[in-house]
Amino acid sequence: MLLESSARAGSPTERYAGTDVVVAGQPFVPRAGELRAALDRLASVERSVPELSFPTTAVDASGEPVEAPWDGPFLGHSWESAALGPFLLRQGRAPAGDSEVVLDAELAGRLGVGAGDTVRLGGPDGLRPYQVSGVADPPRRPARQYAVFHTAREAERLAGSEQPVRAFGVLAAKGTANPETLRRQVEKAVRDLYGDNAGSLVVASGAGRADAEFWGVPSPASVLSSLVGTFGVLSLFVAGFVVAGTLTLAVAGRLTEIGLLRAVAATKGQIRRMIAVEVLLVTVAAALLGAPGGIGVAMLLHRVLVDGEVLPPSFVLSVGPVAPWATVVLAAVVAQFAAFAAARRSSRVRPVEVLRESAAPAPKPGRLRVLLGVGVFAGAGGCLGAVATGRLDGGGGTTESMVLVLLVGTALLAPLICRVAGALFLAPVAWFLPREGTLAVRNLLRNEARLAATVTPLVLALSLTGTLLCVPLITSQGAQRAERERLLADHVVSSAGPGIAPGYAERAARLPGVAAASGQLSVDGELSRADADQDDDASVIGGNLVAMRADAVPELLDLGVHTGSLARLGEASVALGDSAARDLSVTVGDRVRVDWDDGGRDTYRVAAVYSRDRDFADALLPRASAARHAPALLDDTVLVRTAPGADRDAVERQLDDLAAVFPGASVDGAASGDAGSHSESGAAANLFVLLLLTMINVFTAIAVVNTLSMVTAGRRGEFALLRLAGAQSAQVLRMLAWEAVLTCAVALLLATLVCAAVLVPLSIAVTGSAVPALAGGPLAALAAGAPLVAVATTTLVGRLAMRSAAATPGGLARAVS
Repeated sequence: MLLESSARAGSPTERYAGTDVVVAGQPFVPRAGELRAALDRLASVERSVPELSFPTTAVDASGEPVEAPWDGPFLGHSWESAALGPFLLRQGRAPAGDSEVVLDAELAGRLGVGAGDTVRLGGPDGLRPYQVSGVADPPRRPARQYAVFHTAREAERLAGSEQPVRAFGVLAAKGTANPETLRRQVEKAVRDLYGDNAGSLVVASGAGRADAEFWGVPSPASVLSSLVGTFGVLSLFVAGFVVAGTLTLAVAGRLTEIGLLRAVAATKGQIRRMIAVEVLLVTVAAALLGAPGGIGVAMLLHRVLVDGEVLPPSFVLSVGPVAPWATVVLAAVVAQFAAFAAARRSSRVRPVEVLRESAAPAPKPGRLRVLLGVGVFAGAGGCLGAVATGRLDGGGGTTESMVLVLLVGTALLAPLICRVAGALFLAPVAWFLPREGTLAVRNLLRNEARLAATVTPLVLALSLTGTLLCVPLITSQGAQRAERERLLADHVVSSAGPGIAPGYAERAARLPGVAAASGQLSVDGELSRADADQDDDASVIGGNLVAMRADAVPELLDLGVHTGSLARLGEASVALGDSAARDLSVTVGDRVRVDWDDGGRDTYRVAAVYSRDRDFADALLPRASAARHAPALLDDTVLVRTAPGADRDAVERQLDDLAAVFPGASVDGAASGDAGSHSESGAAANLFVLLLLTMINVFTAIAVVNTLSMVTAGRRGEFALLRLAGAQSAQVLRMLAWEAVLTCAVALLLATLVCAAVLVPLSIAVTGSAVPALAGGPLAALAAGAPLVAVATTTLVGRLAMRSAAATPGGLARAVS
């Protein structure tokens, strides 16, 4: 339901609602004057309105920066672009001077100001006071952004870009009734003007205007859909594991019945169809309860996500027939696959083997199953070895996916693995246990199939929980380690907003006691060899590009240069990371080309190749040339190094004072890096991980309780024999408790091996240490909670089973007679 809701949730046009067609740059419109002239020449165009936009920040009365709602944009504009909304004045008048602004009504309410009041807005040189000349709103009040309107001259100054126009809004002339026809005409005009570079522009009408308006800004619905997709895949994976184990155990308990059916001429296909139909009927019965329950849970999750500010209150939960029916079909498919796996072996039982099959332990796994399991482990081992040696990136879901692969291998070889684990672990432990414990060990060793049925869901829960909790800790630890190795700077100034205005780095460099300072500006473009064919995609990489002041780089960064020198960086040179240099087959002295997202192109000579490019940049560019192609001149971070002999604490105090006039800037220690920046999507991911782990562990707890209940209830005859041999009820219950504890111990051991197989290679790759960071508290609670659930279940069901007539000594004697 959440996935369907995210797919149906649209992003309505807000700032461009008053236009017929939008021509949007990605990130800005090059040659804007020429495009405006071309658009105005079209007979079907009344006029084209440029939108000059740039990120800005306001501070409230307490001095805290104001963030746009739901991680949306907070932009400053020229008042000329207000016509795109159209933004209509609700109070006051348009800005008449450079010290006046118009706010949208939502922002004015957030700040508690109106016409005639004063607000402080961030600019290239820090905070500056502006008088609110008016408050305006379009017909559709913006819900995902804030807007501030300046005079045209002030907007150009604040944008600080050579190409500040983000888009053009095209207003149709009277008599042009079809916006689609106008869009095609505008597209032709764009192609005629830009030729092959027209791909950097988007021409949109109708609902497409919202995509152009929020280009590069993830909507709450898109964040939700990606997280819910992962949630759903893992849910099906866990359900498949649990259902398969439960059905296998249930069918194994019916071997006598199946053997008798075979004795009266039932075929293997009939047996399999019987089990499949039974499972289908169970699925239908479950759907009658599960589908309405799922609707209720979806409503609860929707409320949790809204209260957690992951979703806006306006996000509508779609309650319709599509999601329930799709869920029932998926559940039926998963259950049928599980039923096929469970029925395959049972349908092949021969009537003469009924007594042996029902009394003896399950046979060894088939050769094909063993080979498949070994192949799965071998494939996972190859991938994890590549992660450990750096030949494969362990991020991007690779590590988490390897856990699922290892769990598949564990399920395939579960009886064999439990047999080996029992011989290596349980048998030696029996020497140190009391009589009930020794009997429990013998019971587990004699029936590894029963042990595997209980261990598998526990391993699943423990492994997934451990991985999902520990992987972020390891990657964060690796990023901090790489940052410490890379930084020569004593102070890192990070941003809690869209970025830090360039004036901060310029003023910091002039502070007493500062040896060097530079901002780190992220720019978008593609790297390629300068002599490569433009159409040769193999020689082009999507580069993570960072621009800095060339003269400050050697003072601020130790990039592990092994070829060339950072001192050679200049306006026409670039430093490349190892991976980029290897992919492009270039070295020092060669020339590389950067194709910018705005359609521009620059060529640089390689001055150095460095090894510390993990979590940093594929290429380090001179700021002066890269800034011409940046959509906004805002630094991600600012690096500052104290001069020899200067007081570091005094420099830090000066940086703190300077940060007070640059909204969102905060001074951290050099080891902090940029780890302090978080976003709405990060909060959503953390909340979803918590929900996912809760689902996995609750579902696994239900599976373990089901499995233990089925196994324990089916042992009434065994309990009666123990009672006939003189065992007391308390002794039998203690035996069951020991079985539960030892089963959990085996599961914990196997889960530890699975997690170590995944986490250790990742830790070696990103931190250089084979000892991974662990979420000790949650894992300890889970490891302690599993035996409690298992012991409580077995003792309760065992007590009930021994009270039944068939489990008493007298009942057994009557049955035998």
